[in-house]
Amino acid sequence: MQASFRVRYDSIHDVVTAYTEDVGSGGLFVCTREFLPVGAVVRIHLDVPGEGDEALEFQVVARVAYVLGEDEAQSRDRAPGMGMEFLDVDGTPLANQLARYFAQSAPELQVPPPPAGMSSKILVIDDDVWYRERAASLMREAGHVVKTAENGVKGLGAALAFEPDLVLTDVQMPVMDGWQLVRMLRARPTLANTPVVFVTSLGSDEQRLQGYRLGVDDYIAKPFDDELLALRVQRVLDRARAYPRNIIGKKALRGELSHVSLSALLTYLEIEQRTGLLLLVRSDAIATVYLREGAVVKVDLPEDVDELEGVDRLLYLLDWDAARFELADADVSEHDTIEMSVSDVVLEHAQRQKS
Repeated sequence: MQASFRVRYDSIHDVVTAYTEDVGSGGLFVCTREFLPVGAVVRIHLDVPGEGDEALEFQVVARVAYVLGEDEAQSRDRAPGMGMEFLDVDGTPLANQLARYFAQSAPELQVPPPPAGMSSKILVIDDDVWYRERAASLMREAGHVVKTAENGVKGLGAALAFEPDLVLTDVQMPVMDGWQLVRMLRARPTLANTPVVFVTSLGSDEQRLQGYRLGVDDYIAKPFDDELLALRVQRVLDRARAYPRNIIGKKALRGELSHVSLSALLTYLEIEQRTGLLLLVRSDAIATVYLREGAVVKVDLPEDVDELEGVDRLLYLLDWDAARFELADADVSEHDTIEMSVSDVVLEHAQRQKS
């Protein structure tokens, strides 16, 4: 189920209060008497007072985390409503958007500065000295504190001592490669939540899925564009501050369809017999795929294509080649409206593309 909410504030001071109490912590409580089920996906449009009569709008995708009904709300002396958990799937986090707006329009307010302006500790690991020094130089130019290492073993030692905010690493390295490094990082409490970005020439769906499964946060292809590298690193840092891995759950599988095809992702989930909700978010559309023991049993589509039925709903999604995705474990009791295995649907999609 999907819905859209518009939240308006009467003054900028009300927004500051909301930022302090909710938004900065990765969520927002919406007062309403129209309740959605827990787990429903919501697009929130937040109206912020601007200069004069002008209003600015910010957007975020969220999931209903809990419902505070009339009776319980009265017992707590609160208004009824729903608690929304912001999802790491829709570009710049809302907290960052608000902070930047506050910093530009109302500098006298005591609001945290834009995260993009914060210096972070970056560990760059690569056995190729040119790539290593180039990436390190770009990170220093962006205002970050940088350490470097030439392979995974030395990188792990540096990470334990340096405790970086982000690790930027190659995959194919001697002594210890990137795969082993990520496993070692995720096994250590002090580094388990540290974002990891692979800078690599590896590009197959299988390899990228392996990285996402281990907890890799993003991929950047070699040879990389300098500006793109800086932007992608900043995006991962912003997301990590707004959506800490230990808060949203280590079991969540997140990534980009531009890195791995939806057919490959669904095939992997079928083999693993995963159950949960796979959320797909583009700038113009949201879709949800319901999986039960690896089988797709239901698909929620955007309103403009909601007339599609049965397996055609999943076939439509297989044409998406760009979107953020997140799989969250959840009980799925919906009736099976697809009635085909993922492998059969993928085969049907491939045959339609050839014809």
